[in-house]
Amino acid sequence: MRPLSFLRRPHPSIRRGAIFAAVVLGASVLAGCSGGLSETGEPLTTAQSEMLAQARFQLGQTENYVAHIQLGDPESDSHVVADLTVDATEHRAWGTAKRGPEGLAVEERVLLTTDWYAWNSNQGWQASGWGQGDLAPMIILFSLSADRPENAQLLQQSDARYLGTEDDLEVYRLPSATAGSEAVTRLWLDDNKLERLDNGTDDLVITVDESATPEPLPDDLAALIESAK
Repeated sequence: MRPLSFLRRPHPSIRRGAIFAAVVLGASVLAGCSGGLSETGEPLTTAQSEMLAQARFQLGQTENYVAHIQLGDPESDSHVVADLTVDATEHRAWGTAKRGPEGLAVEERVLLTTDWYAWNSNQGWQASGWGQGDLAPMIILFSLSADRPENAQLLQQSDARYLGTEDDLEVYRLPSATAGSEAVTRLWLDDNKLERLDNGTDDLVITVDESATPEPLPDDLAALIESAK
């Protein structure tokens, strides 16, 4: 845990690396397969690869959107449920997170960036770099959107797979990050729009809530971001 004044914005290339690492992080959390979806999947068709290549880019064109995050076993101390407004352009998110077992969880305000995250406790604002703490897996939130389309041809040549349809959503497993690693991160699309990202289980689920109204960035959180530059 570090004071906000110790936090510094890294070079843009490091930021892009952090966002890419968010997709990889999905493979480090518990993996599995749910529902009636195929475990092995089918290779992408040309049309599917082109659609998948555009999905995160299309969400990235949305100025702000609301995302709901569920992390961990509902009975565990590390369980987190968060409702966040996401700024896909500036790569930051803010809102509230309930941390702890269901029925006993404590609600805190939170602020996430690709470089660090902060939460408001009874000691005031606390900050941490990614990679530590029970909120650390939430960095995968920033892999929901992209600032450019992916390469459809490379996606079709990769180990990305179409897993089938569930709850009227088309489900795809993203490519593994490196040769020999296990691909588990899944995208759920509704009419080409990204609705959900998970790691193959209910231990890490992010859904896009189009019915919710994004909240403006509060002034105190804008000040926190400025203080960390």
